[in-house]
Amino acid sequence: MTGAPHAGVPVREDGILCCDVGRDRYAFRSRDIRHVERAEYVRVDRGESKRRGTLKLGGQHVPVFALGEVLGGASSDSGANCFTGHVAVTGERGALVGWLVDRIARAADPGSANIAALPPILGAPATSWFEGIVRLGDDESALLIAPHLLASGAPRAEGREAEPVFARPRPTPVVDPEPVVVVFSTTVLPASAASRYALSGRQIAAIVQSTDPIAVPGCSDRVRGVMWWRRTVVPVIDFRSAADGTVTPHRRRLIVQCGARQHGALIALSIDSEVVMCRPAADHRLLPAVPCPPFASGVFDINGEPVALLDVDALLAADPRTVAS
Repeated sequence: MTGAPHAGVPVREDGILCCDVGRDRYAFRSRDIRHVERAEYVRVDRGESKRRGTLKLGGQHVPVFALGEVLGGASSDSGANCFTGHVAVTGERGALVGWLVDRIARAADPGSANIAALPPILGAPATSWFEGIVRLGDDESALLIAPHLLASGAPRAEGREAEPVFARPRPTPVVDPEPVVVVFSTTVLPASAASRYALSGRQIAAIVQSTDPIAVPGCSDRVRGVMWWRRTVVPVIDFRSAADGTVTPHRRRLIVQCGARQHGALIALSIDSEVVMCRPAADHRLLPAVPCPPFASGVFDINGEPVALLDVDALLAADPRTVAS
């Protein structure tokens, strides 16, 4: 872009521009970036829609927003009369928008194999704000921003048509030659009269070790974050309050395939370490006297304890404000 008062940072068409806000890392496609400038050149000019200031580029006064604030967090910048960090400018000429961030770093084109779409279960506005998630290294990922939808006044997810930006792989779960039920305990589901839960082995894609999920701003309350499994982004489902710090973290996760109502989506459920596999037997009788959770197909006696047969589709379709009632 010509006419800028300062040289700024040269913009390349390929690759990824990583933007850090506090401890969170986001990314833009380089082709979406029109200009990068040091934040010290932003004129403090708070206005409507959380605008933090303006940046003069090529005769235009570009509104500047703190990326962290727009995504529902807080800006790490505390200066009243000046800013630190950088501004990444996106948009078309005449409709430019600047995003204030703490740090920027460039990364090579990761290739389509390292970019995955966010699953629809995350809900709006997360699936509107982000194209997906990009893997930058073995232990590093960033949420890939869709700047034209994040900009002030942009339509939300309900008005967005999906764009075929990249493939959405669908892993095949493990299929048992004989019916097997996986019995486990967890605290991430709404409270119920059952002490244990069960799923058909045919729904279990994998049992993996727990890692910290990647937080996604704007997602549904029941989604604690997302995780990579193979080349797929899997939402981590947790009905507990995020403010509840008294619950001991689970050490394992089930990767579970949903049914037709959720279009075969994959989700992850954190569970306790002890997992029991058993085949259905005649003595696994239904317990009609035990209240059945609204997200279960029944409560059964398995090895002398009540076990609720989990209905994953019903769990995800329920209103999170009432499912525990």
